[in-house]
Order: sequence, then structure tokens, then C-alpha cells
Amino acid sequence: MLRCLPYIIRPKSTLPTRRKFLYRAGETMARSSYFTQNQEEEILRTLKQRGRMFFSANRVMDNGRKGPENKEVQAEIRKKVRSHLELAWEDTFKNMTTLQARQLAHRGRDHQNSDLTYGEVNFQSLARILSEDLKKHGIPLTGTFYDLGSGVGRGVIVAALVGSFSRVCGIEVSKELYKASIAVQNEFETRVSPAYGVSLSEMNFIQANFTKNDWSDGNVIFINSTCFSKSLMEKIAAKAVHLVPGSCVVTLTQPIVSQYFELLESKKYEMSWGDATAHIHIRTQNPSSNIEKKPRNRSKKFPGAQI
Repeated sequence: MLRCLPYIIRPKSTLPTRRKFLYRAGETMARSSYFTQNQEEEILRTLKQRGRMFFSANRVMDNGRKGPENKEVQAEIRKKVRSHLELAWEDTFKNMTTLQARQLAHRGRDHQNSDLTYGEVNFQSLARILSEDLKKHGIPLTGTFYDLGSGVGRGVIVAALVGSFSRVCGIEVSKELYKASIAVQNEFETRVSPAYGVSLSEMNFIQANFTKNDWSDGNVIFINSTCFSKSLMEKIAAKAVHLVPGSCVVTLTQPIVSQYFELLESKKYEMSWGDATAHIHIRTQNPSSNIEKKPRNRSKKFPGAQI
């Protein structure tokens, strides 16, 4: 199978041929000890030389396309692909640590305003929310993704790596954090993406107050709302009504209370500040008859996977 790699990565090699190879390689790695660790690393190293092929593995295994029926094989391929993508995410932010981001967030901030409290997402947690929880509810990772209060862009980069979004966008009110996110975007697009063989979505960062900016074209909205005030959550709910039915809104800690949204699931994940409950909402066609309805699939705790 290793001898097939030079043939399989040729530009003229069809996507079905590439997928067939990925399935066979994944099954062999999961079911037998034929491949040594070095051989597995060689496969992944070769796959990432062609972003289209490596990303097809991620799309197939994480976003609902048909893959190997063996669940152990699926889990093995997901683990390897996600580990590779996490390395790309960490490399993107190697010059922008959480401490540095917090220091930027404190510059010129009104410390009496809890809405501006800074916190960062965990790659594995957000990746699992997007690629597993949303998939379970039939929500595709396509169209436009928004991170409201995007900080230095960590959530936006996660969405660009694990999703099939045509566009990913972060909206941040802080001028300092916005400038940092532009530098992160440049690092990701010019150095990290070519080095790790990942394809690019259209990426934008906007310096604005997201309660006044338009994000009604979003298909998946992520909001780190752990420290948001009740009044801000009410403004978010009012703005979210303009989303098209079927759009998904994921909030942390505080759910959206609106007759136009159904709460599908609530699950705890690990974030930089500790555990936070991720609430997955769907924009309904008509007002819901019971906005206090409990989520359909509630979990006590499901921390993000540790590699």
C-alpha cells in the first residue's frame, strides 16, 4: 500500500480513487499491526502533501459522508486527522499565547463590564462540538460560520480546519484583539496552511459590536457567552431571529431563550477557564410552543477528548 502513494497523490488521480485508498489504509491500520508507527507517519506525511486528499479524509469521517462501516476504523481515522489538525491549530498560535491574548484584552477595557471578560476555547472541545454534536443533529458544517466575540481568532481557525464552510468570520469589538486576529490569519494562510496541507475557506475578521453588526447570513454561529449579562443575551436572541430557519447557534454556559429557537442538546466541555456547558440551538420555522423545553439529549459531562 505504501508503494501506491506516489500514484494516488498524482493531480489527475480521481477523488473516488483517493477515498478508496484512505478507507483501505484506515482499515489496515486499525485492524492489524502490519503498519509500524513510522509507516503510519509516512502515510499521513504523504497525505498532507496534497491538501485535497487529506481534507477529503476529514470531510468523509467528520462531516457525514460515507466512510468505513467499522466504527473502530472511523474512530482511528478521526483521531489521526484531528491530531494533525490540532497541530496546525497550535502552530498557528505559537506566537500568540493565551496570556498574551488576555493582556491585549485588558488594554483599555472597562473592568466593570463582564461582557468583555476574555476566555479561550479548547481545540478538541470545539472540534467535537462542530464535527460530532452538530453532525448527530443533522446540521451540516457548510455555508458561513460566525464567531461572535472572536478574540484572537481561535474559534474561527478551528472552524476553518474541521468544517466545510465556504466562509468563516470572526466579529470582535476590541481593537487590540482584532489586530492580533489579522496577524493570526496571515500566519495561518501564508505559513501554516501550506506546511500542513490544509485547504482554505474564505476568512474574515471584523472589528465591530456584534449586537449592531449584521450576521443574519450565518449558518452556524458560535458564541462564548459564559460571562455575558442577561441584557446582552436578550440582544443576541433578538438579532438571532433574523437567521434563516435551520441555522444553528452554539452558546457556552447560557442558552438562548427565544420562542424561535429549539434547544437540541446541552453538554459540558473543557475550555481554557474550566468546564463550560455547550448549548446547541436550531432556528425553527415557527415559534416554538414551549421555550422552556428540555434538550432532547442531555449529558451530565463530556469533556473534550485528550490526545
